[in-house]
Amino acid sequence: MYKTLFAALLLVLFFSTCQSQSLDSLVILIKDIQRGESDSIRITSNEKFLKSFEKILLQNESYLRNFDSLKNVSVQSPPDNKFRIYTWTVPHYNGDLYDYYGFIQLKTDTNTILFRLNDSTSVIKKPESEKLSHDRWLGAVYYAIEEIKKSGKTYYTLLGWKGKDKMQTQKIIEILYINGNRIKFGFPIIKTGSVFRNRMIFSFNAQASMTLHFDKKYNGIVFDHFDSTNINLPELIGPDGTYDALKNQKGKWVLFHDVKVSTKWEPKENLPSPPHEK
Repeated sequence: MYKTLFAALLLVLFFSTCQSQSLDSLVILIKDIQRGESDSIRITSNEKFLKSFEKILLQNESYLRNFDSLKNVSVQSPPDNKFRIYTWTVPHYNGDLYDYYGFIQLKTDTNTILFRLNDSTSVIKKPESEKLSHDRWLGAVYYAIEEIKKSGKTYYTLLGWKGKDKMQTQKIIEILYINGNRIKFGFPIIKTGSVFRNRMIFSFNAQASMTLHFDKKYNGIVFDHFDSTNINLPELIGPDGTYDALKNQKGKWVLFHDVKVSTKWEPKENLPSPPHEK
């Protein structure tokens, strides 16, 4: 019996050591992805990172694992812990383009199912109205998740950052829901005036900073209102000092303008670091 227990202990230690070494290699790769001296280095590092990270995430025990050492990978879970979503960006060296990658681990009664997210931004023609999936995804780095209930079903609202190019940045309010064992993005529970949207996208000057966060006191999502003078030129748009909000009303996010709420908190530490190269 003691020999069996000793062998089991050695096996656990062996796998623990291997996983630790794998994570160390991922830490190095994610740094090369963000700060590599050429696009070739960044892309090659990301391909290696994808393969190694996928092997780790395919193991059921990884669902409970801490990935805090992967500083530029955002790991988010909703309050009901039904899934984990991992997202990151590969910024091109000149800062003129960002590619997005990610995985979703969906928890079932017996195991976890892994989905690889495929950034399809370039072919999504109507980004605020299309319904999407894990293999047709509007790439972003998500930094917050909350649940919203409607007609007995749970929908997950994700807040995301989306660097676009040197001139323009975006933030996104995305709706995710689970259909059986499938992941779906986009559902019309965002009401702006008489229009229902599957998601909301905010485009603004890359040098500006936009507040977009969940506010529990307000029971909604608070965000900067933009000066509409240059509405057709997102690279010139910035906050005008007032705030709008989406308030949770019977399972719908309903838009209100010029709200008076606290704006002290902004989860900047979870957003990716922009490239600083010349």
